[in-house]
Amino acid sequence: MSKPEIFISFSTKDLKECEELLMQLDNKYCNYWYQKKIGIGEQYKDLIKQKIDSSIACIFLLSKNFLESDFIKDMELPWIEDKNNGSLIYDVIPIQIEECNWESINLLSGIQIYPSKTSEVDLKNKNHINMINGHIKEYLNNAGYVRKRGWFR
Repeated sequence: MSKPEIFISFSTKDLKECEELLMQLDNKYCNYWYQKKIGIGEQYKDLIKQKIDSSIACIFLLSKNFLESDFIKDMELPWIEDKNNGSLIYDVIPIQIEECNWESINLLSGIQIYPSKTSEVDLKNKNHINMINGHIKEYLNNAGYVRKRGWFR
């Protein structure tokens, strides 16, 4: 059986930060999907929408670039919001990689941003990475992806 996927939403201008985070994320119970996995000649909009629809969670890498991306604003955010609103269980994991005005995103209203509203994650800080991995593992466990339990699985 294949592992569930977590979708990563980020600006292409922040690819370096995305890949730095990916190298440190635990993938024992899930896989992470991001736009670099789009092959030449693939219909990228359809593929991204399909990956959001089949994902069990979404990581936002919040930055000024993220907020300025028309594709994220016009396509990804509405698709993710639809997925979040239509799912019994779905986790939105906002990680601030650069201080920015993320409050402008309605979906994030009232959600705790990591590491905090006024600071950015340090991808070289093991405590920050451990906190992110811990949150993801706890979500996967509570949702029944680590140990099959409850009526969700």
